Amino acid sequence: MKVLKKIPEVPGMLTRHEGEYLYRLAQLDPGKGVIVEIGSWKGKSTIWLALGSTSVGGEEVYAVDPHKPLADEGYMEDTEAEFRKNINAAAVDSRVVPMVMTSEEAAKGWSKPIRLLWIDGDHRYEQVKRDFLLWEPHVVEGGIIAMHDTIRKKGPKRVLWESVFCSNRFRGISIVDNITAARKVRKTSIWGALTKWLTIGCRAFYIAARKIRIPYAKPFGRWILRRLTT
Repeated sequence: MKVLKKIPEVPGMLTRHEGEYLYRLAQLDPGKGVIVEIGSWKGKSTIWLALGSTSVGGEEVYAVDPHKPLADEGYMEDTEAEFRKNINAAAVDSRVVPMVMTSEEAAKGWSKPIRLLWIDGDHRYEQVKRDFLLWEPHVVEGGIIAMHDTIRKKGPKRVLWESVFCSNRFRGISIVDNITAARKVRKTSIWGALTKWLTIGCRAFYIAARKIRIPYAKPFGRWILRRLTT
């Protein structure tokens, strides 16, 4: 697809591997619910998600982002116009429902089942926790929650640990670069719990290796986690 070659030109923090992973996640379980994205910025992840869902005849992507400057986080742009321009250029505007509002505002009265929840908004702990608590109840059993910056940002890392790793309601933990995804279940099995903690152990080793600056730890660790968990 020609549009896939254009996606890297859209500003955003996603790596190529992360974008391709979102594309694959968006292809899973069409018909079981919509896709919700918390934090769209200029549309890079939105486009990957919309293309993935469209490829399997799936549902729309509800893109939640107020697009307003956030001075205390260092974001000074109003990004709505560029977001709309980018999704139009990628020809996915008919598959995206922009919700130009905060996460709390979008969650009020929300009733649609969600098969994929992508959290990549405000990375401060309280805000990430808020997004998780507001939207996780709408994720269907078997649905997926994916979060960005779960390796390098304290807020997402802490919420991931508290709400996913320490819960028995998630299994199939997978890690691609700075994305961590997990499937929501009623209760994980003993085998599911074991594989989850093995993955978490590999992740901890990778983070430790990064911190002490072992040569080639970053690229090799990312490669190992991708191979082991996807």
